Amino acid sequence: MSATWNSILRKVQRVQERARKNGYPLWYRGHRLSDWTLQSSLHRRVEANINTVGVSVPAYEKVEIMRDAYKSLYRKFNARAWGLLSVRELSDWGIIFSMQHHGIPTRLLDWTESFVCALYFAHCERKSSEDAAIFILSPEQLNLENFGTQGQVALGEDVIEASVLQVAAYHPRYLSSWRPLHTIAVAPVLSNPRMLAQQSTFTLCGDPFQPLDQRYKNFVMKIVLPAETFSNSAKFLRLAGVGHFGYFPDLDGLRKKTA
Repeated sequence: MSATWNSILRKVQRVQERARKNGYPLWYRGHRLSDWTLQSSLHRRVEANINTVGVSVPAYEKVEIMRDAYKSLYRKFNARAWGLLSVRELSDWGIIFSMQHHGIPTRLLDWTESFVCALYFAHCERKSSEDAAIFILSPEQLNLENFGTQGQVALGEDVIEASVLQVAAYHPRYLSSWRPLHTIAVAPVLSNPRMLAQQSTFTLCGDPFQPLDQRYKNFVMKIVLPAETFSNSAKFLRLAGVGHFGYFPDLDGLRKKTA
C-alpha cells in the first residue's frame, strides 16, 4: 500500500475515533469524481434545466421552480407506479424512497454508515486516471446546528423530533408553507434490500442550492482519493470481500455481476 493511501486510512481512523469518543455517529458518501459536489438529484435537475435555458433566475424563484417540479414528479410517479409498488413502499415516505431508488429526482441524498461501502461507490466505474472523493458527515451535529435537536429524524414515525421539525413540509404532497427549509439528517424507511445491504442513511436536503460541502463545512469533511490510490482502493475492497451483488442484492445487481 502506498504512503498516500495509508495516510488516508489513518485520517479516517482518527475521525472515527474522535466521533466514537464524543458519542456521535458518522455517515459516508463516495464520489467517483472528486469535483462532484453534495447536491440532491432534484437540485441538480432543476439547476441543469435552468442552465440549459440560459437565463438568470433569482434564488427565491429557483426554489419555487424546484418545489413545483418536485410536486409534479411526485404526482406522476404516484399515479403511475401505485399498482407496481409493494405494501411497504406505499406510505408517503415509502413512495419518496422508491422514487429515489428508481432514479426519479428527490430531495434525498444517499449516505451510508459504512466507510467501505462509500469507498466501493467511489471506486465503482472510476478510471485509474481520476481523483475520487469520500465525504464524511456528522448527522447529529448537523441537526443540532440547524434545528437545536440532536439525533436523527425518523420519517413516517410519530416521534417528537418529527413533530418539532414538521417534516411534512419536506414532502411534495404536503408542502404548502413558504418557510425556508434546511437540510435534515433522517433515519430512512428501509423499503428495499439495497438499502439494508448498503447501510443506507439520508439527508433530506433543504431549499438552498449551495452544495452541502460548501454550506456546512463544520459538519462535512471531504477526503480526496488521488488517482495514484486507484490500485490501493481496489486491493482494499478485495481484502474486505465486497462486490456489486453484495450491495445490490437483487436481479439487476446479479445481472451486472454476471455480465
